[in-house]
Amino acid sequence: MAEVAVAVRVSRQVSELIERISSEERVDKSTVIRKLLDLGLREWRVQRALDKYQRGEVTLLKASEMAGVSIYDMIAILEERKVPYRYDISDLTEYVRKKFG
Repeated sequence: MAEVAVAVRVSRQVSELIERISSEERVDKSTVIRKLLDLGLREWRVQRALDKYQRGEVTLLKASEMAGVSIYDMIAILEERKVPYRYDISDLTEYVRKKFG
């Protein structure tokens, strides 16, 4: 995967926190920022998928795809966050179609 440079301004507090994490983790600041960005993007994807799922806009399978996790991981996330999940025949049909063609 090709990397591109992205410039961003952050508050002094955020910069100091990145510096502290860098020191604790014994990695450079760029690595810390990439890890934090990855974690934030992953969480954003999960939260977006959960929101759409709760509103009934997407199925469980589609929510798992949006979040970038397996359907089993998505069920675990729903349980962990106490989001009631619904799984009906249309969800099963969609899963089987995607999994087995």
